[in-house]
Amino acid sequence: WVSVDSFDLTVPNLDNFFAPVFTMGKYYTQGDKVLMPLAIQVHHAVCDGFHVGRMLNELQQYCDEWQGGA
Repeated sequence: WVSVDSFDLTVPNLDNFFAPVFTMGKYYTQGDKVLMPLAIQVHHAVCDGFHVGRMLNELQQYCDEWQGGA
């Protein structure tokens, strides 16, 4: 399992591929923070930045609760 700076997935026939793609790298610590690279690829016909932002906020909340931060 590796930590990554970026990730791009080329999906053939993207015109009708509507499932979101989540790619996570290995988590690591930096100072007092635990970080995990996350690449998200969505089709704009079914999802936009608002939806991705809501999902990221929920994911952050779950991670904070798991770490005992909230």
